[in-house]
This record gives sequence, structure tokens and C-alpha cells, in this order.
Amino acid sequence: MLPSSHRLRRPADVKRVRQAGKSWRHPLVILLVQSNSLPASRFAFVASRQVGQAVSRNRAKRLLREAVRTHLPEIQPGWDCVLIARPSLPQAAFGEVDTAVTQLLHRAKLLT
Repeated sequence: MLPSSHRLRRPADVKRVRQAGKSWRHPLVILLVQSNSLPASRFAFVASRQVGQAVSRNRAKRLLREAVRTHLPEIQPGWDCVLIARPSLPQAAFGEVDTAVTQLLHRAKLLT
């Protein structure tokens, strides 16, 4: 489970990142990033109804959460990130999702 200090909880914060953040795209996931002044990076996970029924949306968010959790020590502090699942994500294996998240974090220069 992602520690609470690394969760982006308030809807206003998610909205701010979605409107003013910089984005990177992958066929499985979209990454939106904006800097913050906190000592930790925070993450939010979004899966719209285009991803599928509730079971598929929850699976997509679980896969993304776990992929971020495994890379948490390598991620630079001071960023708010929103990961948006694309419709093909629930059918992907964890290895593919992990690779996609790693590539996006690397492209955003968030990995140390």
C-alpha cells in the first residue's frame, strides 16, 4: 500500500495538476506532473469509465499503485503526479505496467 504521505488526496490538488501539469503519454498510461514544495512526491490514480466496469477500473488503479510503490525510493521528492489509466491497461500484465510507469517517470526525469 502506498504510504499516506505519498498520496494526493484533495480533489483541488488533482485538478491543479490536470490543468497546469506537464504530461507524458504511453499506450497504457498517461502521466501528469507538477512541482510542489513538499518533502515527498504525491500520487493520484485515475481510471475513467472508458477503462471498463468497476472491477477493471479498480484493477487498473491497483496495478498503477503497485508499480509506483516499487519505485518510490528512486523517485525525486517535491512532485505531484497523476497517473491516468488508458482502456488497454486492465488487460496488461504487471510487468508491462511496471515498464510503462518506469518509462514515463524516466521521461519526466523523476527517477534518481
